[in-house]
Amino acid sequence: MLALSASACAMPLGLTQAGTIVSSDIDEASGLAISRLNDKVLWVHNDSGDSARLFAIDSSGKQLATVNVEGVKSIDWEDIASFTYHNQSYLLIADIGDNQTQRSQYQLHLIKEPDLSQLHGNKLLSVKPSWSMTFTYGDGAHDSESVAVDVAKQKILLLTKRDKLPILYELPLIDPALGQTESNSANNLAANSTKQFNRQAKKLGEIAPLPSAMLDYTSIYTWIGFAGKPTAMDISADGLSAVVLTYTHAFYFTQTEPGDWLTLFSSPPQQINLPSIRQAEAVSFSQDGRSIYITSENLPAPLYKVDLKAYRTQF
Repeated sequence: MLALSASACAMPLGLTQAGTIVSSDIDEASGLAISRLNDKVLWVHNDSGDSARLFAIDSSGKQLATVNVEGVKSIDWEDIASFTYHNQSYLLIADIGDNQTQRSQYQLHLIKEPDLSQLHGNKLLSVKPSWSMTFTYGDGAHDSESVAVDVAKQKILLLTKRDKLPILYELPLIDPALGQTESNSANNLAANSTKQFNRQAKKLGEIAPLPSAMLDYTSIYTWIGFAGKPTAMDISADGLSAVVLTYTHAFYFTQTEPGDWLTLFSSPPQQINLPSIRQAEAVSFSQDGRSIYITSENLPAPLYKVDLKAYRTQF
């Protein structure tokens, strides 16, 4: 009995709790991204209902700074991605949530990542996006909570949540470093203005059902039909791995060389079990891609770290 009890309380393979988010400002964490510029820093934002702002936290969950994004409305921010391009660190904010599938358009906002070493004690700053993209889906409205950036292919990936099978879409990553706009009106904007783009997301196809939690009959998410529904995703900096988060599991996909994302997402992933988390909606690779961070909505929010070494050895 004692052995069984200890086993039931054990943390899942490779998982430790790095810290806890307790700041009242971050009461509904919905997106998480590792900093590419600041050591041991992650960026997080709230779900719908908050103003257009980001928070820097350290790897223990402590709030370090607040960043207001000027000239932007937050309708339903659901995910954030970080990446380095032409030696510049960027954050991509995805305003893509649509629980009722009734929005006519969605937005992405790209900002240069703030350098926290230059704050000199200031914990509040403001930034303007380098560009903002309004986009639509050719087949109507979709609810999505997952965005990732493939720098090598200069693509933005989106994965829908509420469809019978998750659908993978892509958009172009407009080159902010070289100022490529493909738009005469954008070329005429003032240098300090945010470039605006309009695009239609390209449908890549449905992905295979995540092997998900259908056997986890004790989970409320199974009973309400949300088992296996993507709530966040990320791509490693080397472009070889991806992680997709659901309410009950994380799924780790990896390849030996860059390939087709639809094919990879339709292949069997490594399943990462999670402890009981209330609304796990945020995931990010670490800077070196050897681990992932996961957190959830509602305070106090645990900040988990998963060492991927154990899952790589299973191939």
